[in-house]
Amino acid sequence: MREMRITKYPEQFKKIAVEMASVYGPEFRGCAQVVAGTLMEILGISDDQVLMAASFFAGGTKRCLTCGAISGGLIVLGVKYGRCKQEDGAEAEEEAVDPAVELIDRFMNEYKTTNCCKLTGFDFHDPAQFQSFKDTPEAKQKCTERVSKVCGWVAEIISRRDNPIGS
Repeated sequence: MREMRITKYPEQFKKIAVEMASVYGPEFRGCAQVVAGTLMEILGISDDQVLMAASFFAGGTKRCLTCGAISGGLIVLGVKYGRCKQEDGAEAEEEAVDPAVELIDRFMNEYKTTNCCKLTGFDFHDPAQFQSFKDTPEAKQKCTERVSKVCGWVAEIISRRDNPIGS
C-alpha cells in the first residue's frame, strides 16, 4: 500500500497551509520562521536547526533585504529539492533552483518588490521604526497576509512538482 501524502491533494494542502500561516503569523515573529515552520509541520519535516536558521531572515535580516516570507519559502523548497552534494552536478542544482525562481517570480508579480522595508513601510534597522511596526496591527496583518500567500504558493509548487501530470 502506498503512503498517502498531503501533496497528492493540492487544494487541501494549499488551504491548510494558508489557514495555518494566518494563525501562526500573528502569534510568532519572523516571517521566514512562520513560512518554514508551517510548511515543514504540514509536510512532516522536523528539523529545529532549519527553524533556527530561518530566524535570521526576519525583517529582511533587519537590513531591508529580502522579505522573510520568501526566505522561508526558499528554505522549504531547498529542504525538499535542494542539491545535497556538489558531486550531484550542475543539472541537479539547476533543477533544484526552478521552484525557487517560480516563487520569486510570483512574489514579484504580486508585490513588485522583494524588499522587506518597501513592503512594510518600516526600516527594521532603526529601533524606533521597528517598535512602530510592532505597535501597528495593520502592518503586522499585511505581513501575515503575505506569509499566508507565500505558503499557498509553495504548497502549489510542491504539489505540482511531487505530482507531475501523467504520473
